[in-house]
Amino acid sequence: MSTDALLLRNLPNFSPEATRRLVATRYGIDGTYTQLASERDLSWGIEGTDGRDVVVKISNVGEAEGVVDMQVKALNHICERDPSLPVPRVVPSLAGAPYEWIEDAHGCRHMMRVLTFLPGKIMEQVEEAFSAATRFNIGAMAGRLAFALRDFFHPYAGSNAHFWDISRALGLRPQIAKISDVGLRQLCEEIFERAERFTLPQLSRTRRQVVHQDSHGGNILVDPQDSTSLVGIIDFGDMGHNSIVADIVTASETFADFDDDPIAYLCDVTSGFDSTYPLEENEIDLLYDALLLRLAMATVIVEAREATDEAGIQHIQNAGHYPRMMRLLSHQGRAQAVRRLRQACRFPVYGAMNNNREYLSYDSDGLRHMREAHLGPIWHFYNKPLHITRAHGAWMYAADGTAYLDVYNNVPQIGHCHPHVAKAIYRQASALNTNTRYMCDLTVEYAARLTADLPDHLDTCIFVNSGSEANDLAMQIAMSLSRRDGGLIVDQAYHGCTELTTALSNESWRHLPADEHPKRIETLEAPDMYRGRYANDPQAAAKYAADADRAIAALRERGHGPAAFMVDTALCSSGVLRAPENYFNLVAEKVRSAGGFVIADEVQAGCGRMGTFWGFRANGLKDDNVDFITMGKPVGNGQPLGVVILSSALMGLFLDGTYPQLFSTFGGNTVACAAGMAVLDVIEREDLISQGVAIGDYLRHEIGRLAERYAIIGDVRGLGMMTGVELVIDRLTKEPAITRTERLIEDMLARNILIGKGTPNTLKLRPPLIWSRDEVDIFVNAFDDCLRRHQ
Repeated sequence: MSTDALLLRNLPNFSPEATRRLVATRYGIDGTYTQLASERDLSWGIEGTDGRDVVVKISNVGEAEGVVDMQVKALNHICERDPSLPVPRVVPSLAGAPYEWIEDAHGCRHMMRVLTFLPGKIMEQVEEAFSAATRFNIGAMAGRLAFALRDFFHPYAGSNAHFWDISRALGLRPQIAKISDVGLRQLCEEIFERAERFTLPQLSRTRRQVVHQDSHGGNILVDPQDSTSLVGIIDFGDMGHNSIVADIVTASETFADFDDDPIAYLCDVTSGFDSTYPLEENEIDLLYDALLLRLAMATVIVEAREATDEAGIQHIQNAGHYPRMMRLLSHQGRAQAVRRLRQACRFPVYGAMNNNREYLSYDSDGLRHMREAHLGPIWHFYNKPLHITRAHGAWMYAADGTAYLDVYNNVPQIGHCHPHVAKAIYRQASALNTNTRYMCDLTVEYAARLTADLPDHLDTCIFVNSGSEANDLAMQIAMSLSRRDGGLIVDQAYHGCTELTTALSNESWRHLPADEHPKRIETLEAPDMYRGRYANDPQAAAKYAADADRAIAALRERGHGPAAFMVDTALCSSGVLRAPENYFNLVAEKVRSAGGFVIADEVQAGCGRMGTFWGFRANGLKDDNVDFITMGKPVGNGQPLGVVILSSALMGLFLDGTYPQLFSTFGGNTVACAAGMAVLDVIEREDLISQGVAIGDYLRHEIGRLAERYAIIGDVRGLGMMTGVELVIDRLTKEPAITRTERLIEDMLARNILIGKGTPNTLKLRPPLIWSRDEVDIFVNAFDDCLRRHQ
């Protein structure tokens, strides 16, 4: 049927008397008749003499039987799926049929059907109903309706052709010429042009199903005593197969004369819809464009009808609000709309796109000032802070859409926003999120799984919220059980930001005068096999380890016995060093002989980073020489989670001693443990440790090839997906290239590569385990370009 033909309503021609006879004969219903507003059907409300109030609908002569059959069966389906949803029920005829065929005076056949009458007032006729609460409830009801229809199918779902169908919007394009106002005509042309280029192609990528797509204020019924309470949704004549976005924008088009913020309307309806039928990201970002198109369609339809033989026949109340709302919405703009919609539904807010699919960047200077005003001065990693708004896999994305390859961040070890982890967090948070004071199977299962391949003396987990807390607690337990308070660490170590772990991190205080160093901490010489004093000595392990004897003696001289040796076995902060074989065991044996414990800090080395799940094993530290394992960062792939692993015997002694009420409110909460379990799933299913070994070796091999051409690369070292690249001014003297290291980091940033440093002249590369050779090649090519330009 042509658009011109569809513009004509051609209402069926049945008098009240004729209708009364037909309804009485076919349905056995009689009463007082009131004609109802309807676009193409003839509709009557009947106040039944037998107490039954119903609506009789006589279909347009052009209506296909299959379309009516679809509406009838959809109503029955909705009642099965959501019985409390206030929609009309189908009243069967005396013959038991859902609809009856009748003829008008001209012999034309029509379908007649009867539906239950829903009491209430039409929303758009109740001024008090134009409120945020009502709009939210409209969205919630529309969402429930769409959710109930999500599994409904009918062969005529795509055959209900009408000009209100947003997916058929371009069919109205020739009618734009009938708009008399030049400015309004031009705006409609722009919106339809964008619809062809952007909106409709994007709409086709959203979820599609049978939808109502007519839930505007004229088809919503509110409680006369409470205008925020909805008592019905009617008129299923526009129902068909379309995007669920069509339901939202239709429900958002009812606009009050006294309002001037259509985005607020859209946000209220959308957040209501999202509360009952959760939206996806591409849907939330398309709502502004879809509503603009819906308003432009309505404007065109109203103007075009005025040019037909049916001009002056009112069907839509206050049709003038369409162009007014369209102009206001267009003026407010897409960037503001997308931001506000995302905030309303708690989607992360990041850069919206303009009409050319280009990201709209925000005022980064303004954001930085706001950040410092509310959060204080914070280290930003780079000279110019990055405004990162989303991430996926190996990539992070800025507000302006720039993609950065992440070679810096070792928290999302299995890749940013891994879908399996995100899904596990969502599902657990939707069911229960509480602490370990309550019994929970998930927490117990996670602890058992995490310790499954460890020796018997490492069988018990204490869950906290971060690596800092884990290291702090492990040291507290070590001090309590050893009855000593001294600590041994490796030079330039970093173990956390609590008061205790800051003392155990001489990266934080090594620059201070000696008299300001913590007296109960002693630092071991780093076992540096590149520039250290025993770098080329075959007895390097024993000679470096001998420094532990000196450190233990120095502590005792100051009145502090060694409670523990805490070591990051990746030696990440010390420059990603490769300690000589057996070094860690020699130190551990000296410490244990002196009555101290050994704490393997796996915050950076664990979860497969070093080519084995446990980093201490990758670097040769024997199981029997480890008393505590601590974990953080990647164990939850970004979800706050820290772990202390120790023996049940030590745990029992500790709880019988100083801390009988050991407890962390959030530590080991069910959501964090769900994330931890999901991380283990991914590592195993995707065989990421083996992959990390292969890709890490390839990365170091490729950097080694660059070292053949660029003398600044002094040393390349590491295991698995942990690599250190030491940069020097001269390979003979090994003078650190500190300034050039800083410049290279910024130059790589300019090429959209994020890297950091371990020491002032050592690049610290910690890609996620999901890297492939493609990411290695991207990194190496950029690094090659930087080195070539600055050699």
